[in-house]
Amino acid sequence: MTLLEKIYDLTPEQSQVLHSELVDKQLLEIREFESYRWLQIGGSSIQALMDVNSPNQILLPNIRALMATLLIYPQASRLLNLGFGCGSIERFLIEKLPGLEITSLESNEKVIHLAKEFFFISDESYIVNDSAEDYLSRYNDVYDIILCDIFFDEEHPACLYEEEFYANVFNCLDKAGVLAINLLPDSEEDVVEILLPMKKYFGHISLLEVSNHTNVIIFASNCKLPGTVELKVAANELFEKTDLDLRDIPERLNRLLETL
Repeated sequence: MTLLEKIYDLTPEQSQVLHSELVDKQLLEIREFESYRWLQIGGSSIQALMDVNSPNQILLPNIRALMATLLIYPQASRLLNLGFGCGSIERFLIEKLPGLEITSLESNEKVIHLAKEFFFISDESYIVNDSAEDYLSRYNDVYDIILCDIFFDEEHPACLYEEEFYANVFNCLDKAGVLAINLLPDSEEDVVEILLPMKKYFGHISLLEVSNHTNVIIFASNCKLPGTVELKVAANELFEKTDLDLRDIPERLNRLLETL
């Protein structure tokens, strides 16, 4: 049984409620079991998970998969994280790759406060309280990596199906940069609906299915993604440097579109 399966298998009485409140008609709960602490918003899915004894570990498999962008663009110096949550990515990167400049977005101001109170996020972290689509439409800062992990009531937000969103991402991404989006599709058609507007702005698109989960990660770039052998080398180097094991990912990356 995986850690997530163990947590999902718990009865409400088996975990301790550290915080519970309604925000915009959504129930926000922070629960804890043994050394594990997590955030649930609205439904039952876990939005953030942390080991309080080792808070810089990345525990959620979909977040781990997003980190494959570090294999595609290992020399990245600027990263934009659309969907801060409770800072799993930030805690890891600040400790392991301190030279990487991180800008984080979180549309729910209450989640930012809870992250600082319960998930070891310092006031030094640069977190912008804004939606992904609004931020990208107003600013033209350039990033090497853009991560997108945004949901509304466990559904994909409308912006992921719109050309304007990808036009704005394109304008904020370095020519060799990479976009990674965490999806929770309900069908293959759902994925296709997101890929169609994306293809108008990105010539290289790959897909990664998250093992034992319904999540799918889409990687998009206008620079040809490294080959499998090169990605394996990068995965070994990242593992030696950070202990984050992505060595299974290069073989599982499905290259959907590669233009000349």
